[in-house]
Amino acid sequence: MTSMNPVGVALFCAVSLWLARMWIREARENPQGGALPGASSCPWRAVVIAVAGTLILLALETWGEIRLGISAEQKDVSWLALPMFAAAAFTEEVIFRGYLVVERRGNVLRWASIILFSLIFALIHDHLWSFEMPEDRSAGTLAAIWEGFSLNLSLKGFFSTGFIFVGALWFYFVRFFKWNPNASLLAPVAAHLVKNLAVFFIKLAQGHVTGLL
Repeated sequence: MTSMNPVGVALFCAVSLWLARMWIREARENPQGGALPGASSCPWRAVVIAVAGTLILLALETWGEIRLGISAEQKDVSWLALPMFAAAAFTEEVIFRGYLVVERRGNVLRWASIILFSLIFALIHDHLWSFEMPEDRSAGTLAAIWEGFSLNLSLKGFFSTGFIFVGALWFYFVRFFKWNPNASLLAPVAAHLVKNLAVFFIKLAQGHVTGLL
């Protein structure tokens, strides 16, 4: 089971709530766009399209895992993952779909950056690798830390990473598509939140949520 530090989760959620409060205030004061990226108004149809597309992708991913016989290989989580998943939906969107994109330099550079950062977003999720701090840390040297990394080049690893990549492309797309004229982050945030909550409850239904912490 993937363990989580309750203090770390609480701090992460607190920072996410503070950032969300600032973002909402900016969006209300400047509907056309504030200082924070994507802090602007968003038509409800854009939110509906974003969420619907995400649920279709998640349904395909879940079906694919079952058909390939790899659904049992997903990681176990605790109930503490639920608030973490919810907070991450907002924070990750502000960082990736907000700050990590090249804007006002033309569509070619924008979509090149979208593909690059979507790939980075997929790879930082630990499906193709894992990390465990060595017991003998040798005063925290880089060599000792590097020893804690190991690759997981399995079908499940590539399958999950691939769907995260496609999902990241979708989150970028719904921020910049024509039904979201102010490039608001509200649409991708809503889609990401629904996906994360759905993933948690799919894990729960499949018996991969174990314990409170």
